[in-house]
Amino acid sequence: MFLLQIKFLLIISIFQITLEGTKVKVENLFPQYTKDIYSGYLTTLIEGNNLFYIYIPSQSNPSTDRVLLWLNGGPGCSSLFGMLGEIGPITADNYGGEFKLNPYSWNLEANLLFIEQPAGVGFSTAYDLKHNWTDVENAKNLFAAVKDFFNTFPELKGRKFNIAGESYAGIFIPHLASEILEDESEDKINLEGFLAANPLTDPKVDYDRSLAEFGFWRGIVSAENYNKFQKHCPHLPDEIRPLTDIEGKYQDFDDHVSHKCNEARLGISEDFNGNDLYGIYRKCPLYEEEDELIKYRIKHSYKNTIYRKLKKYFLKLKDDSEEEDGLWPSYMCGEDLLIDNFLNLNSTKEKLHVSNYSVNWTQCAYLNYEWSDSIHLYNTTLLKYPEVKKWIMSGTEDGVISTIGTMRWIHKIGFNVDTDWKQWKNNGQVAGYVQTYKEGLTLVTVKGAGHMVPQDKRQETKIILDAFFEGKIPE
Repeated sequence: MFLLQIKFLLIISIFQITLEGTKVKVENLFPQYTKDIYSGYLTTLIEGNNLFYIYIPSQSNPSTDRVLLWLNGGPGCSSLFGMLGEIGPITADNYGGEFKLNPYSWNLEANLLFIEQPAGVGFSTAYDLKHNWTDVENAKNLFAAVKDFFNTFPELKGRKFNIAGESYAGIFIPHLASEILEDESEDKINLEGFLAANPLTDPKVDYDRSLAEFGFWRGIVSAENYNKFQKHCPHLPDEIRPLTDIEGKYQDFDDHVSHKCNEARLGISEDFNGNDLYGIYRKCPLYEEEDELIKYRIKHSYKNTIYRKLKKYFLKLKDDSEEEDGLWPSYMCGEDLLIDNFLNLNSTKEKLHVSNYSVNWTQCAYLNYEWSDSIHLYNTTLLKYPEVKKWIMSGTEDGVISTIGTMRWIHKIGFNVDTDWKQWKNNGQVAGYVQTYKEGLTLVTVKGAGHMVPQDKRQETKIILDAFFEGKIPE
């Protein structure tokens, strides 16, 4: 009988480990930062899918300050890049080669939470790495993990909670916000608002025409290629086309275009070659040996140029229609591997209490993920809560999710302007522009910033964050 009781207690303890978040203190991660850092795993709705997190308390008043969750995009990119490359207390500049104390850290007045999601990203564990994800399912699992975080840190319950992030987080964030707002449980999370940077919101609006226009008006895309695009790709989405059908269902437009349209798109992508789409004024790393440059290009290509040309000449369909070819260049600047190398050190994994040292941490994981949009949520769930702050921050030199596309989808949803387009400044210099809408939306641009706005313009984004918390626009 005694042995049976021991076995029963052991089973119960294992079950609790599986279903409850873990919390450990991180020691000596960086010599420059000696304040508290915690890490662990949060559970989701799927047993075996445990999301790795890092929690960095506020440097001001951690016992009373609000909580902010940061999400990177992808889908499949780790939020630890945001921590170490953008908004954390210790960060690295792009190709800077070293970590430094960040004087504009977002945890100066907020408790910061970074979650690697969906399962299988970074150090997070996945029951099935081949799982087919949707945004709705992912949001429900992330919501469960956030609730688990507050159970793991019960002293934070009831605090003002905010969500921030960039890129595909423009879809993650509104979905998670909707889950929180529609929750009717007793331990409802106190959502104050969200701040989405260069957010993918509707793929059919944020790409294509917006990228072509972005390149042309910055002298990257030739007039010939742009005019070809305008002539042969008139059917690609723009601000005139509806995003939804009469029933409110998101329209997945036909992904086939004419052969001449693809030729124009190919010309545009080749014009972009050698530029970093994530910030067109960023410098790419240089290589002395040509063969090393070739290896680098192949390793970091999104699509190989040879593949594109083969497709151009051999995949033409009889009806002069073929699959829509991407506008992304075959060669862009690659990733800065400083963060990858640091997080893959066994000493770092030991300090972070990673469950499996053999995991190879990468900035982005390849997932089976079905893309959708989040724009429909602004006119449905989010519209019901005008008191919830909905801020969009846009770096003007980002070619991936350009300000042009962001302005386009805001115009299409039909929100009503509250305060007119105006400049905001930093140290007497124009730092960007801001406009607010009666439905609770605020658009603020950051002049000279690319896709990773907090990495490019740390001081300016801290000014925006402070204004966001204070509930007033930057001046």
